[in-house]
Amino acid sequence: MLKVDEKRLENNIQDLGKIGFQEGRGTTRIAYSPEYEKGRDLVKAWMEDAGMKTRIDPVGNLIGSLDGTVPGEKIVAMGSHIDSVPEGGIYDGAYGVLAAIECVKTLTEKKIRLRFPMEVIAFIDEEGTAVGGTFGSKCFIGMSIEHGMHEQMKEYGISDCDLAACANSGRDYQAYFELHIEQGAVLEYEKKEIGVAKGIVGILRYQARVKGLANHAGTTPMNLRRDAMEGSCRIILQLLDEVKSHPEMVCTVGQIEASPGSYNIIPGEVRFTIDLRGPDMELMQRLIRELQDQYADSLEIEEYVNQPPTQCDQRLQDTTRESVKRLKLTKLEMFSGAGHDLINMALITPSALIFIPSSGGISHCKDEYSSMKSMADGANVLLNNLLELNKERGL
Repeated sequence: MLKVDEKRLENNIQDLGKIGFQEGRGTTRIAYSPEYEKGRDLVKAWMEDAGMKTRIDPVGNLIGSLDGTVPGEKIVAMGSHIDSVPEGGIYDGAYGVLAAIECVKTLTEKKIRLRFPMEVIAFIDEEGTAVGGTFGSKCFIGMSIEHGMHEQMKEYGISDCDLAACANSGRDYQAYFELHIEQGAVLEYEKKEIGVAKGIVGILRYQARVKGLANHAGTTPMNLRRDAMEGSCRIILQLLDEVKSHPEMVCTVGQIEASPGSYNIIPGEVRFTIDLRGPDMELMQRLIRELQDQYADSLEIEEYVNQPPTQCDQRLQDTTRESVKRLKLTKLEMFSGAGHDLINMALITPSALIFIPSSGGISHCKDEYSSMKSMADGANVLLNNLLELNKERGL
């Protein structure tokens, strides 16, 4: 069975990870920075060494392409990103790009030509630390860019004409695969080698406001208080308990602020954020409605983020399952709790997301780690997916 060179993949991950690395702090390779451009040049050279033609589009996406043997066949694309968060790890995003290059390199070394053309895409600014989250893949599919991103674009000399020149048609593509570290601990906890993503969860964010009555902290008996903090705690705990009964949903209250905000005043108002993530938007919205109805006298909730879930293509999931079985690996069906460039690519072509375990579930910091075996397992699944699609006449 054809497999990738796992040592070469590991070496490439380490070599790219050194660009922007600071001892004891991690890797900082922000989109459009000198470190990013140096890293992109290295990845571009690896693409060309694998036999691909390369180009950089007007916003900075790097695309490597290899022709197929059958004229008119649609492209199978693979990719992720090579930018990092500040003081991040070396695997997030980069693994997906370098594993895809390794698949192409393995095929060219063995003189295996596939019927369809292939692309490996390193999307720029997935992390959103320069212009905005998944900026590169939004431009790649011709999606409208949020107003706030336009202001940031000016800093990097990116024009509306550049955006238009980046747009690609879904008519040219038959599939997109994104291979990624999990960035969580589920696969490791469940002792599974590969995650077959059913999709990426939807996200709802709310600003909640609980009204009480500010009063003296020393002279007001507990039974006569209208303490907004006490009310908030009850509401938050009730919501968290309810969410725990739905295994595919998570809830985070990450910001909380009491007003007037003094140690000797009973809070008259408390504001906090609610971040709900799960595959069922209707269920999450219902939980919030029920909470608001129950505490109608004191609770106000305002929605400010509504991002629907992304569904991975069922046929590509089946292809991935067959590859996992063929390689005698173990798998887990799961949803991604984090966003990826696939959110955008899935709007123009059938798409699939494949995970490998993250040690300790740690990501976005210097301690991020996935083993060489795990990286090879994921790359071999991707390689087998390409070979399986090559047997078909398209999707």
